[in-house]
Amino acid sequence: MATKHQITLRFRDEYAKASKKDKGVILDRMCETLGIGRSTARRRLAAASREGSAERRRAERPCRYSDRSRQLLREVWMLMDMPCGKYLKAMLPQWLPVLRACGELDDYGGDVFDELMAMSAATVDRYLRPVRDAARPRGLASTRPAGELLRNSITIRKASDELDGLPGDVEADTVAHCGPSLRGEFCRTLTVVDFATGWTENASARNNAYRNLSLAEAVIEERLPFRIRSYDSDNGSEFINADFIAHLQAIDVEQTRSRPYRKNDQATVESRNNHVVRRHAFYYRYEPPELDLLNELWELVSIKMNLFTPSKKPIGRSCTRDGRPRRVYDRPATPWERLKRLDERDRADGGAGFILPGRRERIETILSGTNPAELVRRVHAIQDQLEDMALPRTRRLEKRLGPDMAYLDRTLARITGVRPEDHNNDTPADTD
Repeated sequence: MATKHQITLRFRDEYAKASKKDKGVILDRMCETLGIGRSTARRRLAAASREGSAERRRAERPCRYSDRSRQLLREVWMLMDMPCGKYLKAMLPQWLPVLRACGELDDYGGDVFDELMAMSAATVDRYLRPVRDAARPRGLASTRPAGELLRNSITIRKASDELDGLPGDVEADTVAHCGPSLRGEFCRTLTVVDFATGWTENASARNNAYRNLSLAEAVIEERLPFRIRSYDSDNGSEFINADFIAHLQAIDVEQTRSRPYRKNDQATVESRNNHVVRRHAFYYRYEPPELDLLNELWELVSIKMNLFTPSKKPIGRSCTRDGRPRRVYDRPATPWERLKRLDERDRADGGAGFILPGRRERIETILSGTNPAELVRRVHAIQDQLEDMALPRTRRLEKRLGPDMAYLDRTLARITGVRPEDHNNDTPADTD
C-alpha cells in the first residue's frame, strides 16, 4: 500500500495539469503499473490531490495566536497542574482572575489574555502536546479477597444498577504504595469518591489493618461536607471484615460490594486510582516515615480537586449520524459547584439540604483565601520531598528483585491469596 501511495503521488501533479487526452494516457499508465481499474486510479488521484491541497493550506495558513499567548498557555497549564485541554478551557474563567489578582501573571498584557481565552480545547491540546509528560510505570495490585461467608452477607452492587443521583453514595478503594515488591510493610491510600458530585477524598495509613485504616476513614468522614448514605467497596479484606461492617452499621450506612473481577462495577473510584492517587503520589514505595507527608499532600489535593478542578459526568447515551453509540457528558463543573446545585435544589423542594452544618462556611473561607498557584506549588514541594525520601529505596528494590521477582510476587499473591508481606509483618491486626 505504501508503494501504491508513492506511485499515486508521482502521477498526482502531472495529472492535475494535463489535458483531457493526456489524463487518459496517465490513467492507462497507472492501471498498467498498479494493476487497478481506471475508476480506482481516478479515485486515488483525486484523493491525493485533495490531500496535497490540504497540506498546502496548512503550510500557508498563518499562526492565529502569538508566541506570547502560547507561552502564557504553557505557564498557566503548569500552574493548574497540567490538566487536559477540555478541563483547562473550563478552568480558565475561575483561575485567571485569581492568578492575576495574586500577581502570578504580571508579565503579560491584556491582549494576551484575550487570545488565551479565545483558544479552543483542541488548540490547547495541540500547543501543549510537545511538552506533555511521558507515560508513567504501572503499579501492583495487593487486594486479597475476604472470606466467602462474610462476603456473601453483603449486597452486590453492579455497574448497571441505577443510583438516585443524590450526594452520599460513595465508592471506596485502596492503593498500595509498594513500589516494585509487595514484601514488607508499606503505606496504603484510601480513596473515597461520591458518585453524584465527584467529590474525592484521600487519606493514607501505614498498612491496611483495620485499626490503621479506620484512622484514615475517620479523616475522610470529617472532611466530607455531606453525610455518607451508602458505602460501596471491592471484595478486599480491608473492607469486608467484622470491625468495618460494625462501624458502618453504627453510623447507619448501607454497605455494598462489587462483583469479583469486575472493575467496571467501581469505575468511578478506579479512575481516581490513576488520575488522582498515582498522578500525585507516583509509583514509589512509601513506608511509615513518609506517612505524615502523604496525608499533608492529600489535604492539599482535596482542596485543588474539589474546589478548583472541574470534571465532566456522563448523563446519557446517544448515537452519531452513522449510528455509532456515544456517551453524552454534562458541562465541566467542580464537585463543590455540583454539591451546591443539588443542595439548593433539595432546599427549594422543602428538604433540609445535603451540606452538613458549618461545612459550607468552612469551604467558602478556604475557597476565598486560597491562591491556586501557590496551592499547586505546595503540592509540588511535597512531591519533591516524597521523591527524595522514596526514590533511593524504590531503586534499591528494583535492582535487588528485578522484574522477574516482582512478577513472581504478584503471581503468588493472586494464586494463593496470601500476600508476601504477611510473612514479614509483625502487626497482629494484619493476620487472620
